[in-house]
Amino acid sequence: MIKRFALFLCILLALLPLFASAEYNPFEYVGNMEVINCSEWVSLREVPSTTAKRLVKVSLGSIVHNCYAFTDEWYYAEFDGYGGYILAEYLRTSENETTFSAMLTLYCDGGVEVFPTINSDEIFDLIPENTIVRNCHVENNGRVYVEYGGKCGFVEADYVEAYNHLSHFPSQITLLTNLYGRAYEGPASSLKIDRAEDFPLAAYDYSEYEQEETDDIPMAEFVLHSDTTLNHVHLFNTELRDWDGDTGEAIYDAALEHIQYQLDPEHPLMIRAVMYGDMPNLVVGYRDEAGYYHFAFVEISGEDGSFMLNEF
Repeated sequence: MIKRFALFLCILLALLPLFASAEYNPFEYVGNMEVINCSEWVSLREVPSTTAKRLVKVSLGSIVHNCYAFTDEWYYAEFDGYGGYILAEYLRTSENETTFSAMLTLYCDGGVEVFPTINSDEIFDLIPENTIVRNCHVENNGRVYVEYGGKCGFVEADYVEAYNHLSHFPSQITLLTNLYGRAYEGPASSLKIDRAEDFPLAAYDYSEYEQEETDDIPMAEFVLHSDTTLNHVHLFNTELRDWDGDTGEAIYDAALEHIQYQLDPEHPLMIRAVMYGDMPNLVVGYRDEAGYYHFAFVEISGEDGSFMLNEF
């Protein structure tokens, strides 16, 4: 037995230089990689298996981040807030050094101009200010490749900035009307909500968000969806901090829990979250197609158990 082990060890030591010279190096950090060799998109999967759950579709030409070789067939990669695994045959090292998962368009009279190619002078679209654009990488000629609303193109770097939700969204939310008698006067909501069991999720390429489960309170399941493209959809967990019983003014501490940079007719968001009785604890914020930012409490009807978005 000892002789066999010694022989195995000698063979292993003899093969080590061959392993070291191979192109594949397990757990080697690569950095940014580009999606190639597909017709439209590849899957970022929860675990390294072709039968594993798809976390998100990554379109051809997209840049994925923080990549390392997991096996000779799979790379770990991060994209759009998800971390998962992509088949190695669909990736190559990206020479672009400056990338951002999301950027925010700045003010430009008439909108930020979009060019179809990196050096084109032809304008084929305009993006309104304060729009989230995704999968951005800065080119050497001062333009930035961006994806938005199912489209892609190049914009001038002067009209976008790195998106940081901490500098754009509040840590407190103040509700200036009575919780049970308020009258919302803003534009009509573009966001819709339905029970998960009543929505045909299987027909869509949907994203998911799930809160940490609790032992005492069951999880509610619902879907946020829209007939238009909405930007920077955010979920806040809220906790009542102060409430003036005379004026009905309520101040909530708000913790940002989840971001979906875009929500469109083909990509709803399925949510599993805890709902605490009559006092609303979950708020959704989003920017509509006209650029107006909405806040709404997610509540459950006491009559039929349906979900409601009550804006404030």
